[in-house]
Amino acid sequence: MAIDRNREALLRLVAGMLVMMGGSVETLPRYMHSRVWAVLRPAESALRRLIVVVKQRMKIEVRVVTPRAAMPALGIAPRGERRAVPAFALFDRRKSFDSVLAFGGRRYAKGTPNIRFFDGYDTPVPVKAVAMPDDMISAGRLNRRLAALRNALDDLPKQARRMARVEAKRAALRAQSGKYIRPMRPGRPPGYRARKRHPVDFVLSDCHEMALYLLVPP
Repeated sequence: MAIDRNREALLRLVAGMLVMMGGSVETLPRYMHSRVWAVLRPAESALRRLIVVVKQRMKIEVRVVTPRAAMPALGIAPRGERRAVPAFALFDRRKSFDSVLAFGGRRYAKGTPNIRFFDGYDTPVPVKAVAMPDDMISAGRLNRRLAALRNALDDLPKQARRMARVEAKRAALRAQSGKYIRPMRPGRPPGYRARKRHPVDFVLSDCHEMALYLLVPP
């Protein structure tokens, strides 16, 4: 079955990322952090689409909830409570078009010009350290997201019911909050690469096609 096949592929990818990291370590070299992130981001997108497929096939009926003044943040525990494993983010992060509209899609350097005066009154300009591939950086964020990904893969029906509840809440509160309802953003999914160079790219493409087939009416 396609769902089981893609789930097993994602489990193998998670195991491979943990092997690359050497387990749940506190720090990683910058180059290794980038390698893991390049696989993790499309793997998360593939899992979201796999959860959409499971939800559509389960045909979950959610009771209409009473709208409240404010919607709780998705995946964040209330104050005073701590989760051993963070909740998996069920919704794609939407693209920001502010810079595109303001600057026509071009990117400009930030900061002020590095100008010095040689009259004896100039102040020294601090030199920013250059990021090197071997610099050790924190791996806490990768560990949390990998744990959330692995935990969600263990129980897809549970994540599908959770997604259906969140969609119902957002639909009831859309007039007040303006939140988007669908978990998949329009266009290409996060982490998509046109030139597929890693197994995760094929898994993401397969899951995205299945989800679109079930969401778009014939």
